[in-house]
Amino acid sequence: MKTKRVFFVFALLLLISCQNNAVKDAISAQLRQYPDTRVQDIYKNFCQDNLGPGHLVPDPEVAKSYLLTELELYRADLDSARYDKPASRYVPVGDKGNYVRVDLSVVLDGICDADRLLEAFVRSANEGKTVTEEQWKEKWKEISTIIRKDFIDIPDAEKDLDTIDSLVAEDHLIMHHSMAFSQAYHPHYRIVAKDIFEEFADHIRSKCQNPRLSSQLNLSSNQAGLRTRHRRGGKQAHRCR
Repeated sequence: MKTKRVFFVFALLLLISCQNNAVKDAISAQLRQYPDTRVQDIYKNFCQDNLGPGHLVPDPEVAKSYLLTELELYRADLDSARYDKPASRYVPVGDKGNYVRVDLSVVLDGICDADRLLEAFVRSANEGKTVTEEQWKEKWKEISTIIRKDFIDIPDAEKDLDTIDSLVAEDHLIMHHSMAFSQAYHPHYRIVAKDIFEEFADHIRSKCQNPRLSSQLNLSSNQAGLRTRHRRGGKQAHRCR
């Protein structure tokens, strides 16, 4: 009996260690690809992996209006020649990759139409979360502890962790990107569940004649933050080729 108990404890500690390593790897990859990441952006990355878009979409027409408006803003950003499109258009989030960020440039470049992306997003938002909100709050405590231990040199990390921990404790779970991240990378994307993304990807593969763009649909090559954008003439982020 004692041997079984020792084995169980050892197995549990090994599992926790592996999970922590996966979190550390995901955070490290995000920092390499997005040097202007703040704790708020790490929170958002893992939150999206667990809670998806974070809310239901009861009215697809309203969601479509928001999407079309954002597409025009994105087009204006690109036309201003201040920003590049991302190196990768499809990026899994968090340490599990349950959801994928699909950059809106796939619509602007005619790789897919807005209605198909909207359908994938709405289905993802309405299909349900991979964990409960209470489970996510516990998961965040673990991630927060890892950041305090291994990534406290992120600018304003301690202050931001205190703020986010307080918000999470009060059930404010959905957050925007940090100002630093938004100004550096101007993110424009929609979150799509991995299983729905595979359907979405099959549709694009059937239409796309460009092998390079088709290869980007392989999520295993896009793990943990390969998508970046940099300001022309300014600070450049590491980019995946």
